[in-house]
Amino acid sequence: MEAKSLIPHAVAPDLNQVRLALVDCARQLRYTARNVPGADSKAPRAQPPQPSLPRPLPQFLGSVGQIADTLLETAETYAGQAIPPLQDHWKLPVDVDVDLERLVHPPGDVKWVRGYSAIYYAAAKRFILNAGARDVLIFEHRINDAFGSLFVSQREPGDKPSANVVIDGRADLLREASQHFARLTLALIDRQPIRSARFDALPNVVAPWWLIAEPNTYVFVVLGLIGCAKRVCPAALPAAHDDTLHLASDIVGSREASLRRIIGGRNAEAALQHEFARIVNYL
Repeated sequence: MEAKSLIPHAVAPDLNQVRLALVDCARQLRYTARNVPGADSKAPRAQPPQPSLPRPLPQFLGSVGQIADTLLETAETYAGQAIPPLQDHWKLPVDVDVDLERLVHPPGDVKWVRGYSAIYYAAAKRFILNAGARDVLIFEHRINDAFGSLFVSQREPGDKPSANVVIDGRADLLREASQHFARLTLALIDRQPIRSARFDALPNVVAPWWLIAEPNTYVFVVLGLIGCAKRVCPAALPAAHDDTLHLASDIVGSREASLRRIIGGRNAEAALQHEFARIVNYL
């Protein structure tokens, strides 16, 4: 015998519409939350007050329907308008010119952190899509967290260089740049901001399987190398930004075995710093 539904037949269509509205609202909110810079899923969330349910039932359903429509409209507006610069920046060639000296000793302005993380986001997305990917999902706020961790580490007692220290000569500049970009690269790899990249065919790069299997490691080593070279010897790089990405990917692909061993081994930061300095010195 079929169990009889406890929901009155007259309100069943309204309940179904409320359910569909709430599902759409939740989908839009999830999309927005994964792209908002600085979003932290571990942060405590304040619990909203729980109002008493109004009576009778039709009034309650009407109230829920209005709330669902309002939430859906807000979520769609937020997702469509709040972050278009982060979504569209990659459509133009991206100059990976990050002045880490200015970033790690900023005048208390977090806009530097967000600005540079947006550059890395756009460069990573453009590089992967230009390599033949059909779709890529990158959490920009994780890139922002990696830049933030670099800033925090430089402010720790005993780790921050003296303000009176002046970089003298190319060797000092190379050492400072390779140190900062090695640290940033490892922080980005650790946070895994590139969540997925779908390819219809193998990408046209020297190390295609590395890009497909480990996009975070491959892409951020490429970007770290470019950032270091831009700081030390910008004239040695191609004038076109996309050509610079291709050149760096060729170099990283040719050094795949060594770089894999460095990143997976002990004292990875010092070893990657030495490798960046060696490659840039060659350039």
